[in-house]
Amino acid sequence: MDTVCRSEPPQSKKVCVIGAGMAGLAAARELRREAHDVTVLEQSGDVGGQWLYDPRTDAADPLGVAAPVKVHSSIYASLRLISPRQSTGFTDFPFCPKSGRDDRRFPGHREVHLYLKDFCNAFGLMEAVRLNTRVLHAAMTPARRWAVRSMDLGLVECDDTDEKTLDAYVDEVFDAVVVATGHYSQPRLPSIEGK
Repeated sequence: MDTVCRSEPPQSKKVCVIGAGMAGLAAARELRREAHDVTVLEQSGDVGGQWLYDPRTDAADPLGVAAPVKVHSSIYASLRLISPRQSTGFTDFPFCPKSGRDDRRFPGHREVHLYLKDFCNAFGLMEAVRLNTRVLHAAMTPARRWAVRSMDLGLVECDDTDEKTLDAYVDEVFDAVVVATGHYSQPRLPSIEGK
């Protein structure tokens, strides 16, 4: 007599993904495929992470020597892929040329950003993404869940009153957190005497 192992379906978890770049979007898509309740928190005004170009990158002080860096990315205006598009995309969502867009084998940054937006649209990820939301704190609770405090940057920029700023904070509890913030957002600048 054969014994059949029956496992119960995995329990849906409430998961926070911090960052809507390539890794964060891939994580969100896979977690949603497993029927988890996913919330993606992204501090920028659009998805794309490092592939979201900001013209301030090409300004006079791109590394933030005079003031703290306010640009999330090091992407510059003329940047192109150094790997062919065929090896850059997701396995089950090929990075194919599209009519009327940059169809080169090594496209520019804008095409990569558009590809990531296409990825979001194809898998319905935008409904899970909260843009202009900066995560301020994430910590394990005594109940082994994650307390996440975020800030709605739109509310903070709209009004400087204390009341409005307090409304900008959101405290939530999640079963799990995926940190997909990348590691190129703040340059490390040496302190050189005499300079």
